[in-house]
Amino acid sequence: MKKILVIQGGGGAKGNNAQLVSSFVAGAEESGHSAEVILLLKNEVKGCLGCNACRYGKPCIQKDAFNDLVLKIKDADCIVFASPLYFWTVSYLSSIGETAKSGFRER
Repeated sequence: MKKILVIQGGGGAKGNNAQLVSSFVAGAEESGHSAEVILLLKNEVKGCLGCNACRYGKPCIQKDAFNDLVLKIKDADCIVFASPLYFWTVSYLSSIGETAKSGFRER
């Protein structure tokens, strides 16, 4: 059994992205895995400031939800980023989430 963390980066609560995430989670759970969905719409995640605090083993200076998500990310066997495509790229929330994750190994 795998622990799957789904980070949903935008879209409406009942939109296409949410429906895809729901179907993915249902399939994962039917296969015996556990899945948790994190909505970036409800969790503020700020972009990296490049201060390098995490690089030197210090806590991140950003006071946002990502600091609470780090343990879930480290505990997950699989991380899924789900984002609607706006103008052929991921949503703003997803891009912030992906930027913030760049230093999570040290956080």
